[in-house]
Amino acid sequence: MIEASSAWAIRCHYRPGGAEERLAIRLEHIEYMIAALPFTIFGGAILSGDGAPLGMEVIVRLADREAAQAFIDREPYSRGGLFATVVIEQVRAMTPPYDGGPLYQQLEIERSRRR
Repeated sequence: MIEASSAWAIRCHYRPGGAEERLAIRLEHIEYMIAALPFTIFGGAILSGDGAPLGMEVIVRLADREAAQAFIDREPYSRGGLFATVVIEQVRAMTPPYDGGPLYQQLEIERSRRR
């Protein structure tokens, strides 16, 4: 039986001026995120209604909250002091890039409860 994978959602919002200051270290940030691809489920920019950058969100598959904290602590924007807030929450990854296994597992669990 395939288990649904636990992961860590890391949501970061820039402090005032942080969005502009990120440009000076953007290359380092991109290189860091590329190196993290083997354990990244999702990542992207958080944008305002008019498309202005507000922060970033990344969902990573790591051993525990401490590893997620260490990951974001080493991230260049974080090291540069660009974030006003960083929130780390555990999530259960249920949809792509997985093959659907976790969803089918949960479907079977729910079906067995109704039998």
